[in-house]
Amino acid sequence: MKALSEHTCTCNKCELKSNNKVLIAKGAKTEYRIINENERLIDKYVVDDCLLRTKQKDEKCDYLVLINEIKEAYFVECKGSDVLKAVNQLDSSINILRNNLPGYVLKGRIISTRVYSPDLRMQAYKRLREKLKGQLETRNIVFIELIK
Repeated sequence: MKALSEHTCTCNKCELKSNNKVLIAKGAKTEYRIINENERLIDKYVVDDCLLRTKQKDEKCDYLVLINEIKEAYFVECKGSDVLKAVNQLDSSINILRNNLPGYVLKGRIISTRVYSPDLRMQAYKRLREKLKGQLETRNIVFIELIK
């Protein structure tokens, strides 16, 4: 795979080098909102059908958000109620992209229409949470991330 810096957006929805105070990544009924207090440069990639459009058979998350200055990478999945599928999509995307993110703290974000507590105790969720060193969070409908 090419380096992320060489990505050419074909979906017209990626936002690269944005210093907007608010960045939004939407699902059908869910939303991931980034509050960018210090107006850091943020790259928001649409993963499925743009960044990883050639990897058709792999499950992919919806967005990858990079805050390069502080070396944080957020893998985001806006989902209905299937948290297990969201976990698998995040895990697959992380496996494909992690070599492009040396030194970054990897974080997973799942925004679903419903949070089922049994889903959060399933093995796949626990394994992904361990892989991300505890940096996996799930929210209902809207997830607001504060970047300082």
